[in-house]
Amino acid sequence: MTQTTSVANEEIEALLARLQTKQTVQSVLVLERNTGAIIRSSGSIASRSNENLISEYAGMVWNFVKSAEELVSGMSEEDALKLLRVRTKVHELCIVPDPKYLLIVIHDTPPA
Repeated sequence: MTQTTSVANEEIEALLARLQTKQTVQSVLVLERNTGAIIRSSGSIASRSNENLISEYAGMVWNFVKSAEELVSGMSEEDALKLLRVRTKVHELCIVPDPKYLLIVIHDTPPA
């Protein structure tokens, strides 16, 4: 069991590292699904100097995902939320809900 976990961890680390190399990616966050606790954060927005900011982002995203799930389940109990994209003038957030985690990738918004 330990070997399977370490292989999975290596794959996750490789995925997060690959995401972080993309030119427009500013930060990557992984949140615990049930509580919204930050499990992993990397990138310029998630740097030590912005620790409070990233905690605020995590809380807002977690609440947003819970609301979006309520909306989806209210429309159809057989349906499930798979992806959220939120685009502002400054950033685009791609949010991927998983049964155990939330993956959040924060991009720079390219000029129109």
